[in-house]
Amino acid sequence: MITAEMVPPDLLIKRLAIYLKENVKTVDPPEWALLAKTASFKERVPDNAEDWWYIRAASLLRKLYVNSIIGIEKTRTIYGGRKRRGTRPEKFVKAPGHVNRLIFQQLEKAGLVQKIKNKGRSLSPKGRSLLDKLALEIFKELAENNTSLKVYLE
Repeated sequence: MITAEMVPPDLLIKRLAIYLKENVKTVDPPEWALLAKTASFKERVPDNAEDWWYIRAASLLRKLYVNSIIGIEKTRTIYGGRKRRGTRPEKFVKAPGHVNRLIFQQLEKAGLVQKIKNKGRSLSPKGRSLLDKLALEIFKELAENNTSLKVYLE
């Protein structure tokens, strides 16, 4: 069986972001998302300002697939980065949790994520099957170009 861990993450996240944008109506960026930076240590808004919300949602779904349970604090660390502080040395700073929390809440309404009390969130069976289905489609496309991968489809 082909899983989401067997395909390249960048292809899966792009395909999943497109799917979320077109098919899942509860995942929708708020009005302020086009103007907001993703963290205090960033200098500008994301380059793909229209779609960054869906890409983050897809990335969070893949992280849930790989890690099984993730809380907001863990996502703050995952999306954190180096803060430049002028003449002082750089240091690691966690990302804000508000965006990730809103995306998780939207994914819960869509039925793709479920909340586990005092632990975090995990993928629901519907979310897991969605990622596996998209991973299979991607793997089939990759197998068309590379004949050595066709063995795994049998």
